[in-house]
Amino acid sequence: MADSAKKNSMTIKWIFEAIAVVAGVAIAFAPVPDFEGLTQASMIVLGVAVWGIINWIVRPFDEYITCLIMALGWFVFGKVKAGAIFSGFAGTTFWLLLSVIGIGAAISTSGLLKRISVLLLKFFKPTYKGQATAFALAGTCISPFIPSTTAKMAIMSPLALGIADELKLEKRGAGRVGLLMALWLGVNISGNFFINASFQGYMVLGLLPEETQGVYTWMTWFLRSLPWTIVMLVLFLLFILFAYREKETTTISKDYITSRLAELGPMNRNEKISAVVMAVCLVLFILESRIGFTSMSTAILGFAAVLVLRVIGKDEFQKNMMWPILYYIGFILGMGEVFGSVNLTAWFGNMMEPIASRLTNPYLFVAVLCLLTYVIRIMIHQVPTNVLMITLTYPLAQNLGMDPWIACVVVYGCSVVFYPMYLHPNLMIGYAQAGGEENIDTTKIMKADVAYMIINILGFWACIPFWKMWGML
Repeated sequence: MADSAKKNSMTIKWIFEAIAVVAGVAIAFAPVPDFEGLTQASMIVLGVAVWGIINWIVRPFDEYITCLIMALGWFVFGKVKAGAIFSGFAGTTFWLLLSVIGIGAAISTSGLLKRISVLLLKFFKPTYKGQATAFALAGTCISPFIPSTTAKMAIMSPLALGIADELKLEKRGAGRVGLLMALWLGVNISGNFFINASFQGYMVLGLLPEETQGVYTWMTWFLRSLPWTIVMLVLFLLFILFAYREKETTTISKDYITSRLAELGPMNRNEKISAVVMAVCLVLFILESRIGFTSMSTAILGFAAVLVLRVIGKDEFQKNMMWPILYYIGFILGMGEVFGSVNLTAWFGNMMEPIASRLTNPYLFVAVLCLLTYVIRIMIHQVPTNVLMITLTYPLAQNLGMDPWIACVVVYGCSVVFYPMYLHPNLMIGYAQAGGEENIDTTKIMKADVAYMIINILGFWACIPFWKMWGML
């Protein structure tokens, strides 16, 4: 039965692959639109890009393989220079991401993340509401130190299972889903208001024009998304505590958390080094605009430290550095340069003008962009959703006289939606680590996703008066 389903799935993927090839070829050889600077090479580049986007959606093979084929198509048929195609690897964003992921790997493998997670749980009431709040706030507090939402979810979600068992929550009941959603709030959503809490933060910023990238330091990103952060944390946590409330639960024994800490033993050498490195890096990220030490320099310094001090050895460097994702990101960071070299960027901007004339109200702009991203996200994984939507909509924001970062941060916030679960690997990891089907009723997650969609829009609406004060609108 499983083999048959797998075979059917692959058949569907190859049907879509045929559609992708036909669409790409049709666009490549379509008549060139009447727009200054567009040539047949421009249409070939666009055709290859459309083929690649369909492949990222359907995934008949891994994303980085699609990238290699796209690069070959642009170079051979579109006559795009190799320097433009691979420009993303030469920029500061790629090397910042490489170093940030390396620091995250060091912290995860050292055991420090689990120790901090258990310690933070100790400071909240030993009740269901207290521990749900603890997961939300603990994940938030940890986020700016650990640049990997996947690592945080994988390491912290088993704690949710242990806490749920200790509270004697009913299996597949509301309380267990509530703890998982609280953990989701702390670990994953906080990745959107701390730029370094996920590799995607720097990735989406890298999709914007260079002059915009230069404005957004760690602190600038945090301050300009702060109203959204407050609305999201408060309202979504209140929703969790109300929608997944539990009436009959026990309390956690005083010895439970203490025994978890005792199992970890004293801090080892690698944990101590990781703690110092992440603390120094965070301080330097925050003070970037004051001291003039760039985020890239800070990240490379921290990464060099964990390599020199052998917190990450050769094996960890080979296995834990997310190389396929890094190649994928490096490639998509150069897409703007490719499109610009054949004048597609200017053409997209020109086509956006009629749409811009109808979205002059910033509240309407945010709502429409959110709804459109939600629809796209149901079908496409998070990274390609961010790439596609940000690339297409930041010129629209510019045409409306907005800071292009607004389109970036709105799309990024919307892309976190997590239902259906198969489109969000982090939630799948949390679900599995929190006990899987035996403990978690996935049908109860849908209402949390809908609540997130609504609260997300309210959060960005709350930002609009502040964005006006900062001259961003």
